[in-house]
Amino acid sequence: MVSLNTSICEVPHIKGVYTTRLKKLGIETFGDLLHHVPSRYDNFSLIARIETLQPGETVTIQGNVLALTNTYTRTHLTIQKAKISDGTGEIDVTWYNQPFLTKILLPQTSVSLAGCVKLLRDKVFLESPKYEILRYSSAKPIHTGRLVPIYPETEGVSSKWLRSRIDYILRYLTPDIPEFFPEDILQKFSLIGEKEAIEQIHFPKSYQEEEEARRRLSFDEVFFLQYRAQQKREEWKTQKTAIRVY
Repeated sequence: MVSLNTSICEVPHIKGVYTTRLKKLGIETFGDLLHHVPSRYDNFSLIARIETLQPGETVTIQGNVLALTNTYTRTHLTIQKAKISDGTGEIDVTWYNQPFLTKILLPQTSVSLAGCVKLLRDKVFLESPKYEILRYSSAKPIHTGRLVPIYPETEGVSSKWLRSRIDYILRYLTPDIPEFFPEDILQKFSLIGEKEAIEQIHFPKSYQEEEEARRRLSFDEVFFLQYRAQQKREEWKTQKTAIRVY
């Protein structure tokens, strides 16, 4: 088990240039990363069947890739056109200038796609949706199909990248997240536990869970600010009353 003070380098795929990039966000330890809280969320929690889609809805669909091809324009740009099926229907999906998708989203790949449903010539389609591959049937998506956290970013470190690393830490490395307050304090102020707050701020199942988590973490911040201020006052009193010896 790792602690909140463990170096961020212990997380797989965080080496070299990424440690430098993360430092720009003030992230050097597991604790720093887990306390790098989202600034907002994309609501992709509505998982819909293709046959029920309506223009203007923001949804997540889950199905299989039937085909995906690159189309080249006269201006040397590329358009990726895919057809997705979920057993209830098929839908066209379009991305722009992402030719690598033809090597990732192969036919029969199970995918989860999230975005706004659009209408063209009486036919619904998805344009530039968020995507992730579902590698097994019971996989729980983290970039779609839920309230998806959006973080403060820096060059070379996207919210999707941060989301994947935080999910890996919480799911597989099970960091030791200590509880600072006794149970009677938590009950008195109706606070959830520290570990629960960390998990819920990153991957809440609802806006209520997000609110509970943010309230707990805000309580921590105010408490420790006041605690440090009290320490400073005590140090100042000690220095003021100290007797100089010559």
